[in-house]
Formats: sequence, C-alpha cells, structure tokens
Amino acid sequence: MGAGNSVDHYIQDAAEVYIVWRLQTLAVKNGTAITDDVAEKLDKFETYCDERNIYQKFCDSVYKKNVDAVVDNFFRDLIAKYPGRKFDVVDVEKKFRDLNRKGDFALYFSENEYVSFSLKNYKNGYDSIQLCSGTWNSFLNNFLFEPDGVGMFINPLTEERFKGSNRTVRDQLIDSMGLSPLKDIYRIFDNILDEVRVFYVESEEAKMFQNVKVRWKNDCVTYGQNAAQSVVDALNCLDRNKVKQRIIKMAGLNYDEEILLVGRGNYLCSLFDKRYINILKRVSSDDCVVEYNTKGQGVSFILRDSDGIIVDIGVPFTLQKNGAWYIPKEEYSGTEYHPKEKVDLAYGERRPNKSKEISTSTNTFLKLKEALSLQIPTVFVNAI
Repeated sequence: MGAGNSVDHYIQDAAEVYIVWRLQTLAVKNGTAITDDVAEKLDKFETYCDERNIYQKFCDSVYKKNVDAVVDNFFRDLIAKYPGRKFDVVDVEKKFRDLNRKGDFALYFSENEYVSFSLKNYKNGYDSIQLCSGTWNSFLNNFLFEPDGVGMFINPLTEERFKGSNRTVRDQLIDSMGLSPLKDIYRIFDNILDEVRVFYVESEEAKMFQNVKVRWKNDCVTYGQNAAQSVVDALNCLDRNKVKQRIIKMAGLNYDEEILLVGRGNYLCSLFDKRYINILKRVSSDDCVVEYNTKGQGVSFILRDSDGIIVDIGVPFTLQKNGAWYIPKEEYSGTEYHPKEKVDLAYGERRPNKSKEISTSTNTFLKLKEALSLQIPTVFVNAI
C-alpha cells in the first residue's frame, strides 16, 4: 500500500477493519452469516479510529471511498462463488502476520475452513502493485533460509530459529551450505549499513536533514545501484529454480492466499479475474523460467514461458529514513516538543531514538496492468 507516514498507515489499516465490518453486515443482511456480530465489528473499527484520532480523516479518505465503491459487487461475487454456503468475515491481519502470512481478512466457513484475502487499497489504482518490503540482507536471506516470523529464520542444520541480523551465525551457515562466496556480498551490505548509520545517526553534520538532503538522495541512488549488482551476483550462485520459486512467492503468485485489489472505483480479485488466474497457472508450470538483471538501482525479474513474458517484477534498492528526522508537513521556527522522543526538536532535526532505525530497504512491485494485457484473450471479469 505504500503509506507515506504514520497517519496514512493508520487510515489504510482502518480500511481493512472497515471492510470486515461492511462485509459482515452484508452477510448478516443476506442471511449468509454464521454469526451476527456486526455490532462488535463496528465497535472494533470505531475504537481503532478513536484511539488514533483518525475517524474523520478516514471518513474523508480515498481509502474508504475505494472500499465503498466495490464492497457490494465484491460480496455478490463471493456468494455467487460459494452458493448456499454460510461464512463469517474475520480480521486476521495480526494473527496471520505472526505466522508470516499476508492475509488481512478471511471468510471462515468453519474453524478449520477459510479463504484468506490480502487487501491492497490504492489511491491511484492498481496498474502496479507493491507486495512486500524488507532490508537488503533480509531480501537475500529469504533465498537461503526458511523465514519464521519477522526478521527470524530457520537454521537448516539445527532447525532452530535465528535472527537474520546475526552476522556470525549467518556467515557460519553460509559456509556450511557451500556458499562461501556469498559472504563477500553480505559483507558489502553490512559495510554500507554501518557507513550509513555512522554518518547519518552519529555525525554532527547530519543532525539537521537540511544539511544532508542532497547527499541522502545521492547515497540512495549510489548505494542502491551497488546493491542491485551485488544481488544479481549473489543469485547467480544459487539454483535458478529456487530463485524462481522465491520470486513467485514474493510476488504473491504462489496460490497460498487470495488477493483483493481496490482503487479508482474498481476491484480485481484473484478468485474471479480469469486473466489473473491464468497468470497463476502459467508461473506455476514447469515451462516457466525466471530471468533477472539490474535496472537502474534495482533488479528486474521477468517470469516467462514458451508463450512469452508472463510478468515483470521490479525490486528497487535504496535507503530508508524510517522517520529519522522530524519533518512535519508544516514548517516551524524554534523548537517543538516531541512526545515520543521526549525532547525539544527543531524542524528537520534528527530524532535521537528513531534515527537508529535508518536502514537499507527493498520493495517489490508487480507491473499488473502490463501482465494482464499479456494474457490470452478470453471472457474477463472486473477488468481494469
């Protein structure tokens, strides 16, 4: 979804709670609900907004308008897909994140039978969709180790969990897996992160963002380009099929959960759109291969089969400020008390605690409109 700040993030999360209430309301009204807990779901939505003081902002937001524009049609398509079946709509975002899954809400037919949906709500439509993010190290870790929660992975030798940021354990495992050349690439990532943090977190020069704004922009590009080439070098050391499977999973094309995209009055759901279903079938076939190369400060991954390109996935590499400097929308003179930092800060001043979260960053973008246009013509529903 790409929230630009904490308020945007809260509003988008509120939309996930909101659509659960709206869908459950429709289920109760149409006699397809197992449980009449509409009041509880409304209370949960209102409490979420009230605790973050965003209720009016949410009501005025495009994210609410997006849900309102499609929720009735989406519900009609659901009951047509599951005729005669009853279900509850449940907010599973927190529960599923702990399980390293992407679902935001689910239709529960019973305790053990459900269909999970990842909601992507976009201001400007879903021609290109953002699917997952992380650090440079976590991006590469996911090709080598089985993830087990945020920042955690499974040691393939002991089957115990370890922190991906533990450089010593990571390097030992890489040696044991016969992939020692990858240590040099990880070392490049480690050194860049250390350099960035020493300068931007500790130096007097970087205390005010105004002093380093141009340098930050240039560093994002230069370091990003270096990281992209390093990732390509790393992937060339790995089994190509393993790379393909990981890219398919990153792009949400591995059938494990459904996706619901909303924006500009339209929606696309992987349960119903025949073009999207065709994409899923093509990438899962043995005929599908992956190609990758650097593109600017990112890596372009192309999945193709004998019929041609299936989908183009872009992964840019950059640096993430993570709110390291206090830059509210309205500029001010003097200082202002920051309740989270518990200190007075000038406009653009580095936040003592938050700045420690400066890190490397990746995102995954699937060029969906382009991919849909490449599918074999058929009778489509909910077309962009």
